Amino acid sequence: MSTIKNIVFDLGGVIMNLDVPKTIEAFKKLGIQNIVNETGHHYQYSFFYDFEIGKISEKYFLDSLLNLSEKSPSHQEIIQAWNAMILDMPKERIDFLTDLGKNYTLFLLSNTNSIHQKEYLDTFKNSYNSSFNDIFKKAYYSHEIGIRKPDEAIFNFILEDSNLIAAETLFVDDAISNIEGAKKVGIKTYHVQHYDTINILKVLNQ
Repeated sequence: MSTIKNIVFDLGGVIMNLDVPKTIEAFKKLGIQNIVNETGHHYQYSFFYDFEIGKISEKYFLDSLLNLSEKSPSHQEIIQAWNAMILDMPKERIDFLTDLGKNYTLFLLSNTNSIHQKEYLDTFKNSYNSSFNDIFKKAYYSHEIGIRKPDEAIFNFILEDSNLIAAETLFVDDAISNIEGAKKVGIKTYHVQHYDTINILKVLNQ
């Protein structure tokens, strides 16, 4: 019988569809080149990660991107390009979360930033006429708490802040590095591949 009482969900790649190449292409049109490394999974510049932990302001982030440009895009054009990767949150995933919430305590843990956060929260509210954060007992955003995945500290922070027991908590993410970070503090994990969140039920029923 499963001992899971709490489920912590990642956002992008699990609940929300993302298309990072759309942002990369949008940046190229603004004269901003080579923002990711050869693998396509890591940013070349530290200010991207500083923005994710709230270490720098939106203006500093946008000015940093502007300084990389061969052109002179406006801040608004940069914001639009930055948000291009954000797609939708399909209704079936929201319904799935709602159903899970009847039997488990749900949390959110996302590496994100203030610009993206405003975009997807506003889009969700317009699409569903409700607050995305209300799906969860608590939503943890990296830029608000100053730590990001896969740092073990962020998992310990959640356990302590919400008074959770690691062995009773399942963490769901699409990045294997984040999964490994959660495992190090004793949290049970489920690695999402190709948005197969429905298979979480198999883990919960073990």
